[in-house]
Amino acid sequence: MTVLVALPAVYLVIRASGAGWDTVEASLLRARTADLAVNTVQLAVAVTAASVILGVAMAVCVCRGIRRGRTLAVALLAAPLAVPSYVSGFAWGRMFSGFEGFPAAVLVLIMACYPLVMLPAIAVLSAAGRSAEDVARTLGYGPLRTFLWATAPRLRTAVAGGALLVALYTVSDFGGPAIVRYEVFTVGIYNAYNGSVDRSLAAVYGCVLVVIALVLALSERLARGDHDEIGAPERRPASSESPVAWLCVTATVTVGLFAPIWSLISAIRTSQRVPMSSVADVKDLLVWVWPLARNTFEIAMIAAAVIVVVSVPVALFIRRPRTPLSGAVEVTLNLGFALPGIAVALALVFFGIRVLPELYLTTTMLTAAYLILFLPVCLGPLRGAFDAIAPGQEDSARTLGAGYLATIARVSLPTVTPALVAGAALACLSVAKELPATLMLAPIGTRTLATDLWSLNNDLRYGQAAVLGLALIVVTSIPTVPLSTRFLPRGE
Repeated sequence: MTVLVALPAVYLVIRASGAGWDTVEASLLRARTADLAVNTVQLAVAVTAASVILGVAMAVCVCRGIRRGRTLAVALLAAPLAVPSYVSGFAWGRMFSGFEGFPAAVLVLIMACYPLVMLPAIAVLSAAGRSAEDVARTLGYGPLRTFLWATAPRLRTAVAGGALLVALYTVSDFGGPAIVRYEVFTVGIYNAYNGSVDRSLAAVYGCVLVVIALVLALSERLARGDHDEIGAPERRPASSESPVAWLCVTATVTVGLFAPIWSLISAIRTSQRVPMSSVADVKDLLVWVWPLARNTFEIAMIAAAVIVVVSVPVALFIRRPRTPLSGAVEVTLNLGFALPGIAVALALVFFGIRVLPELYLTTTMLTAAYLILFLPVCLGPLRGAFDAIAPGQEDSARTLGAGYLATIARVSLPTVTPALVAGAALACLSVAKELPATLMLAPIGTRTLATDLWSLNNDLRYGQAAVLGLALIVVTSIPTVPLSTRFLPRGE
C-alpha cells in the first residue's frame, strides 16, 4: 500500500529531474512560485485554524447542548461535505458579484472542511462520559476552563487527525480556489499542464506540494504526541438542551448548505435551458440525471468499501506504541491526500501504460486512484479511535484467553465502530465529488455527476450544471444518515 501511494511522488520526481537541475532551480526561484507558495500556505493555515474552531464548537454543541434532534443536527452539519468546493464557489458567486480572492476561498473551504474535524470529535465525545466535566464544575470551574481542563484533552488525537485532513485537503483542492480565482499550487499545476508541452514546471510544483504534505504530516504527529486520551469510554446522553447550541447549528448549516442550495435553485429557475413547466419536463430531467446518479453512487460505494478494508489493518499497524517504521508509513500514506487528483491520475497513467497496460481505463485503476487520494480520510478518524481505546480493555480480553485477532474482533473493532462508519462515509462523499482523477481514469463511456457538471459549467450552461449540482448533493448526502445515528448513545 505504501508503494502504491508513493507512486505519484516518484512520478513527479522523475518528471522534474528529467528537465535538469538548472530548470528545476529556475522554476523554484521564479517570483510566481513564491507567490503560489505564500498563497497556498496562508490559505491552509487560515482554513485549518477556522475549521478546528468551528468543528470543535459544533461537536460540543451537538454532544453537550442538544438532546432532542441530535440525529438531525449531526446530519445537517455533516451535509456540507456533500457540496463540492467548486459548486459552493459557483453558488456563492451567483449570489454576490465579486465573490473571489482569499476571503472567498477561505469561506468555501471552511464550509467544505469543518466536518472533517467535527465528526471525529463527535465520535470521541459521544463515547465519553461527563465525569471529568462534572468534577471540574464541582470545583467551581467555568464553562471555558472546564472545556480546556476536562474536554480538550480527550479531543486531542481526534482534532489533530481532523486538522491534518483539513490542511491536506486545502493544499490539494483545485476546484474551489480556481472558481473563486485564487491562485494556489494546484491551480498553477493545472495551468502548467494545459498551457505548455513541457510538463516539468507542473512536476516541480507537485514536488513542492509533496514537501508541504510531509511538513504537515510531521507537524500533526508532533502535535498529537503519544499521550493517551483521558477517561474510559462511557456512553451517556447529554443532560442539557441549549437554544444557543441550536442557534449556532442553524447559522452554520445555513451558510454551508442552505445558501448554496438556494443559489442553485435560483440558477435553475432563471435558466432558459432547463424547462420545468410540466410533468413531462420533470420526467425528462429524471431520465437524464438518474444514470449519472447511479454511476456516481456505485463507484463511490465500491471505492469506499475498498478504502475501509485497507484502512483497518493500516490503522492497527500505525497505532501506539509508535515505531519509526509505523511513523514513516503514516507520513507516506498522507501524501496522496495532499496531491491534486490530476497528478495522481497522470502518475497512474504513466506507470500503468508501462507496467500494467491491461488496467488502463478500468475500474481497478480508478479505484486505485481513489485509494491513494482518500485513504487518509478514513484512516484519520479510525486511527484516533484506536488510540483512544483504554489499554485495560484489550489487556483484559487477552487475560481471559483471547488471542490477538479475537481481541481485535471482539473488543477493538466494536469500540471504534462510530469512527469506522465516519471514515467510510467521508470516503464515500469524497469519491463521489472527486473530479480530475475521474475525468482521466474512468472507463470509456463512464459518466458521473461531477464530470458532467464540470463540462456543463465550462460550456456556460449554468442552469443544467445547477441541476447536476443538486443531484450530487442528494447522492452524497445519503451516507450521512447512518453516519449520524452511529454517534448516539444507545437508547437515545
